[in-house]
Amino acid sequence: MTLSDLSSTDAAHWLAQLDMVWQRRERQRGAAAQVAQAARAWSEQRGTLDPQVTRAASVVWAYVAWRGGQLGEAQAALHWVSADLPPTLWHCRALNVTVGVVGELGELAQAMAMAHAQLALSRQVQDREMEACALHDLGVLHNERGNLRGAPSLQQALRLFRAMQLVEGEAYAQLNLATALLLAGQVEAARAELQGALTLAARHGLGTVRTFALAQQGALEVPHDPGRAEVLLRAALREQQLNADRPLWEAVEPLARLLLAQQRPHEACLLVAAFTQEAQAQGFEVLAMQGHGLLAELHEHLGELQQALHHLRAHTAAFKQLRAEEHERRVQALEVTHRTALLRLQAEAEEARAEELTRLLQMDELTGLFNRRHLLTAGAELIRRQPGAVAVADLDHFKRVNDSFGHAVGDEVLRHIAGCLRAALPSTFAARTGGEEFVLLFPAHTVPLACQELGTLRAALPTEHLPPVTFTAGVTLCPDGDLTAAMRRADLLLYRGKAQGRNCVVVE
Repeated sequence: MTLSDLSSTDAAHWLAQLDMVWQRRERQRGAAAQVAQAARAWSEQRGTLDPQVTRAASVVWAYVAWRGGQLGEAQAALHWVSADLPPTLWHCRALNVTVGVVGELGELAQAMAMAHAQLALSRQVQDREMEACALHDLGVLHNERGNLRGAPSLQQALRLFRAMQLVEGEAYAQLNLATALLLAGQVEAARAELQGALTLAARHGLGTVRTFALAQQGALEVPHDPGRAEVLLRAALREQQLNADRPLWEAVEPLARLLLAQQRPHEACLLVAAFTQEAQAQGFEVLAMQGHGLLAELHEHLGELQQALHHLRAHTAAFKQLRAEEHERRVQALEVTHRTALLRLQAEAEEARAEELTRLLQMDELTGLFNRRHLLTAGAELIRRQPGAVAVADLDHFKRVNDSFGHAVGDEVLRHIAGCLRAALPSTFAARTGGEEFVLLFPAHTVPLACQELGTLRAALPTEHLPPVTFTAGVTLCPDGDLTAAMRRADLLLYRGKAQGRNCVVVE
């Protein structure tokens, strides 16, 4: 379609066109890119951008850019994606592309969060294809992390793809499910999934799927049947030459190591050298780096140390260059996606700092209990709302602990007491008001019930690795909500208990 034809179309036409190329996006990337550009041109020609068409076109364009390795351009096209957008089909698809881009940048945690968001949104807008894609991507991300949680998601994705008769999605789900099953040690089940993917690939002409499935099958057979493994790996290499758009390391490395194990190192060198040259010629620097690394190992095995050193230097130089380029690409690409996220993170950081400051103002640094300031504010408010019992407790002969064992042990005893308080009386408001003195608030408790809970605390105090300690406490009721007055009364009762011989609870 030429620019002169654009005025004869409308938004519904372009949305239909974009939806059509989205469905064919993997096999017809060139057509998808053309339609996305034309739709954008139509929207711009109108003078006012149509938001629906513009966003749909940006999603298709981002997918094409991502698959072409242009991660920064893909992210720039999706700058409009945010959590507060209304739920739409194209928003869901945009999240799907973003998951792929962010995952390829190595940001697995962020990709995982986005995949979960996409899964929820796809169910909200009732897009079963995107639901299956989200489940598939979650499974792949779990595989990337090396954990065993990928299989359930991939199995769900596989069922959905089959129900919708989306053959390509079904085939890729089987490939990645095989990886998940291998991580779980289920070798035979993995073999069955790989065979299923191969059958689909042969029936529907999915060359890339066939390439990867043959490579995985061959690598799987290396320890069990080296002859069959070599046949499968060489078949994967032939298939790659016909269908894949890049050299295939997944078949080269296991085949080279198989040849080396069979005392055929010269064949292995020729195979890896050809792969490395092809990778360099096509600009696949990561693959070329891997090739140089393996060539260094092979030449060292042959005793060709100069050649080994040459490839090792090439591997090291490529690694350093790629690390620098990767860092730059990641910074540039993530800068686009993280603009709004950065503001959110800054706000969260400020909130976290405010929370930490509040915590420091409320907490006793040594024990983690509330401090006197928080006791006289929040504690006072609590006892006003729920009148109950107030206890003032003081450790007995604590000065002897510090004098005999040192202040470090004394501090450890105080921390131990605080831990016992939290464990034995989790619903009690506990504060350290200074030295070895503590104040406990028992909202809606009677004095006898408070004394019972103090008995529970006393039973929790003995310990094998610290000096034994006891406490004396005074307990009074605070019916009028006047915490300061109640603390004075409890303090007098405490000193009465000290005079009576300590290690007791005295009540009014």
